[in-house]
Amino acid sequence: MGEKSQIKIGIVLNYINIFLGNLIPIFYTPIMLELLGKSEYGLYKLSSSVTSYLSLMSLGIGSAVTRYLIKYRLEQGQESEESIFGLFIIIFQVIAFLTFLIGVVLVFNLDIWYSTSLNAEQLYRMKIIVFLMICNMVISFSVSPYLSVVNAHEKFIFLQFMNIITTCVGPIMNLVILWLGYASIGMAFSTLIMNLIIQLVYLIYVRKSLKIKPRYKNLKLDLLKEILTFSFWIFVANVITQLYNATDTVMIGSIASLATEGVAVYNIGATFNSIMLSMSTGISNILAPKANKMIFSNASNEQLTDFVIKIGRIQSYIVSLILTGFVAFGQPFINFYVGVGYEESYWIAILMMIPNMIPLTQSACLNIIIAQNKHRFRSLVYLGIAILNVIGTWFMMKCMGIIGAALMTGIALFIGTGLIMNWYYDKKSGLNMIRFWKEIGKIYLLPFCMCFLILFISRFVNFYNLKILLMSILIYTLVFCIVQWLFIFNEYEKDLLRKPLKKLILKMKI
Repeated sequence: MGEKSQIKIGIVLNYINIFLGNLIPIFYTPIMLELLGKSEYGLYKLSSSVTSYLSLMSLGIGSAVTRYLIKYRLEQGQESEESIFGLFIIIFQVIAFLTFLIGVVLVFNLDIWYSTSLNAEQLYRMKIIVFLMICNMVISFSVSPYLSVVNAHEKFIFLQFMNIITTCVGPIMNLVILWLGYASIGMAFSTLIMNLIIQLVYLIYVRKSLKIKPRYKNLKLDLLKEILTFSFWIFVANVITQLYNATDTVMIGSIASLATEGVAVYNIGATFNSIMLSMSTGISNILAPKANKMIFSNASNEQLTDFVIKIGRIQSYIVSLILTGFVAFGQPFINFYVGVGYEESYWIAILMMIPNMIPLTQSACLNIIIAQNKHRFRSLVYLGIAILNVIGTWFMMKCMGIIGAALMTGIALFIGTGLIMNWYYDKKSGLNMIRFWKEIGKIYLLPFCMCFLILFISRFVNFYNLKILLMSILIYTLVFCIVQWLFIFNEYEKDLLRKPLKKLILKMKI
């Protein structure tokens, strides 16, 4: 199958996966919370946040694998690519081994941070959960170069098919485990088994279908310095991302008055931010190899700007619908979604989602600067504001609780991604950000007007009636689509919908 077909079908499958990944939790999360309870759910999420710091052990090298595989295949052929592949296999085996050792040390030292906020039974269970999650991460590190090979060869259909299986089967396995009474430890174990099976499938696919095997003779060891230099600033960026994504939860869990229940409420709010993130970054993830090819082919700044605008506009439709829809209907939705006691989750979600509008519509810009090897500045900027965020969060959390943690994170994110990085994209990377925002800004105007209208109407309409709420969300979505189609969509965007629809109609007639 051709490259264009792989990309088009891959994007469709990616959004099917994203749709399922966001639809399934609507039914899965309330059942899971009912079976687990708020405290046990908070313990599981706290364990996940603590363990996630070990993902930094990859040193950012994971982002380099696809780039170097593509580079050497294009320049020197498959044999050279397999040699690079072998080098990365060895690197990640070492990383996996070190991750396991450091993880075991972490497990035995959890008492230092959480002995005052968790009781003895909770601490014991947390140690087991963290250990299982560490084993899961070790498996992922060991096989991750195989996934990069699939991505580098743009086999997006297989890649997204595997993602869909993971999205659907994982929650089912978790619910079965919970019904059997194994609680959060059982969930961690089922995730481990699922990941092991998935990683084995990737390994078999690369060796048998793509017929690519790692070569361990004549390894390009001289590239290690270049790879580590390229990866270092991605590593710094990953450290920052980790500080944003997990530190709030880790700090909340260490405060006795908040602990596991505070973590549970905070993470429900963060879930909606994650939904917006996953819905909007699907296209840019698939087109990351194309960004590398454009750079290696010496595309002009004008062509690169056209590329990021094209992707940014599509992402903006998704972000504006989810954000404004959540602001308008989020409070009653959370009430039906997880019940009473999670009211603060609404404000936590908003404080995260609004500043995230900017980087989510500009994720293609990140692909460009990584391909240009100009991501050092971004990493330094993010490091500075991440440190500011951690310090500020600690103090704001003391006086405002979990709301303060979300507010500080949002402020830091706006400064870094909104103000500083847009200056850098424009002045240093050659992207025309003034033209970018002229194209993107008008997409948000009508949705925000619709959102404010709904907030006004909510004074007179009871959206806490489930039938009224669901009908209102459906009408809002339909009006959004119609208005954007009539007034904002360009011909390229309309063709993205018209052409597949025409093909489907022709096939049905045949």
